[in-house]
Amino acid sequence: MNLTIKVNDRYIKTLLERAKGCPLDITSARLHRVGTLALLSPHAQQLRNLHFVYNYWSELQQISEAVSGPLPLLRTLKINAVEFDPLISGASDPPSLPLFSGAVNLKKFCLAAEGLPFLNYFAFPNLTTFEISAMPGEVKFPASQLLDFFESSPTLRTVHIGIYAEILLADVPPTRVVVLPNVEVFTVVTEEEPDYRIATHISCPSARRASFICEQGVEDTEPQEAFPTSVSWDMIVAQYMKGSINEVVLEITTASNLASSCSLSFLSPDSTTLELGYRMITDDDFETDIPLEEKHVEVFSHASKAIRNHSRLGDVKRFRIKDRPVSLTTLQILGVAKEAERLFMAMGPLDELILDVSDLRPYFNSLRHSPGPGGTGPLNAYPLVKELTIIGQPQTLLGGQGMAGIVKVAKLRHALGVPFERVVFRMRDPPVTVVEELGPWVGAVDCYDEIIGDDQDLI
Repeated sequence: MNLTIKVNDRYIKTLLERAKGCPLDITSARLHRVGTLALLSPHAQQLRNLHFVYNYWSELQQISEAVSGPLPLLRTLKINAVEFDPLISGASDPPSLPLFSGAVNLKKFCLAAEGLPFLNYFAFPNLTTFEISAMPGEVKFPASQLLDFFESSPTLRTVHIGIYAEILLADVPPTRVVVLPNVEVFTVVTEEEPDYRIATHISCPSARRASFICEQGVEDTEPQEAFPTSVSWDMIVAQYMKGSINEVVLEITTASNLASSCSLSFLSPDSTTLELGYRMITDDDFETDIPLEEKHVEVFSHASKAIRNHSRLGDVKRFRIKDRPVSLTTLQILGVAKEAERLFMAMGPLDELILDVSDLRPYFNSLRHSPGPGGTGPLNAYPLVKELTIIGQPQTLLGGQGMAGIVKVAKLRHALGVPFERVVFRMRDPPVTVVEELGPWVGAVDCYDEIIGDDQDLI
């Protein structure tokens, strides 16, 4: 039975009597009145889901004491904890006892807390899902509490962490690493500055997907380290990836006037994914059309640097770029071309390069030629690519310089003795003329007539 407690105790008593022995799902904004707790206490063993919308820690302790003892049916606990109210004595005092300790079968715990999360007052031995949102408060978010909680939760499988407060790591030894052996999905979202330091203290060897995202307002200057260059790549990859990395995906999204993002995804042969990125967020009151566009080259530069710093770049066999800005100025095109050139020069031989872009010019310039050791002339086998896949809209990709660029690249690589084994076009109305011109210079050309939307997966 679903029970929202926001009415008088007489009505609550009637509902509880009607429930008889049925499991109870309770939602309450302020479940701390003495009379209400007295009514609820005899039904503690029927509690299945508890959602506290708005409570102080002192009130949460009162509730926990009222339903003390075994809570065999309780599966989900959601708490929104408020830090401080100067009008309520003791409202922000920490608990003095473990909270909801009888919930030995709890599977999902969601905590949104202002200030200190007091995680050291929770222990759920069979927990499988944990979500926490740490909101700004009077003190920094204590990373040590989070690590202690993880050590007492060995059965966790899904973890989502949102830290919107400053993180305190001073009391965490540099060598401390907590292993979460069963976690399959692990997500960390931070605000204002990307903080990958916490990632080095947690290991998820069985994770199928690990994500570390920074969110910031578009009016702010983006971080100088949008991706981790100050922490060891080897450490992060070893703690979140099962094996080698054979695929890298760079995606820059600027199609929304409310949010833009840049992400790097590193994939292993078994599809384990490590995602790094950040989002720029605005609102209806902030006048902007494309928040990320003016920072496009700098964003691409940050991503390029992170990829080039990856110690196992030579193992990567598949690289794809999804980059569809609405328009780029001549200066921006040159900036992207320069970064793309650096990036391609750092890559080893590729089985496949996928370009899902709205402007091919900076990428084909990089593929066509590059300064050699003497500073001029084409660089042989730069980079070796067996298969080139082009995705997009022909009216933007293949007009003018874009159309000529595809054929020029193919001719040059053929002359260098490193031709494309295969070129693939995936778009509506593939370019027949370009396909015919490519024929003599590549091993094969394939076309797939299909509509590719901005939010559609590449493959």
